[in-house]
Amino acid sequence: MTYRFSLLLAAALSASPALANPTDSAETSAFYGSARNWMIEALSVDGVFTGCRATIPLQAAGPLLLERSYMGYGDWAMFLPTSQAPSPVYGHQLPARFGVDQQEVPTEVRIYPGGWAAMPVDEAMLQQIMDGNILTAELQGEDPRQWILNGSTAALDLAQECYERQGTAWR
Repeated sequence: MTYRFSLLLAAALSASPALANPTDSAETSAFYGSARNWMIEALSVDGVFTGCRATIPLQAAGPLLLERSYMGYGDWAMFLPTSQAPSPVYGHQLPARFGVDQQEVPTEVRIYPGGWAAMPVDEAMLQQIMDGNILTAELQGEDPRQWILNGSTAALDLAQECYERQGTAWR
């Protein structure tokens, strides 16, 4: 059952260029694995490995992407869908609130074209995501949205494995 779901999920997402490349149109992704409804992808540009991404796509708030990459923020980053891109605020920082299980912190996100906002994720925030149940994000000018984090520990561990193996699945 999980294997069939993974194949269907991979097929659905590969047909969605907005998910494949939230900030870099030259970046491509390849299915690495899945964990509890999260999809893990290896990322590359012109065949050169650039990082790995854990995506939970099938929620009412839209997809949630967590990337460990050599590019962009340089370590972990979170990508959230936003209605504010493309817009005059593209490339600008925008105030936001981020919280896991009611522990809220103010932060800023960077707006990218194609409907994405991104923010760096430090080790403490990453651990909150792995330990938590509900992630809430509210970008300035938008209503708060929530994601259920079931399976986030397994998904982020698999994304870290993907990153350490430079996208090569050894299963």
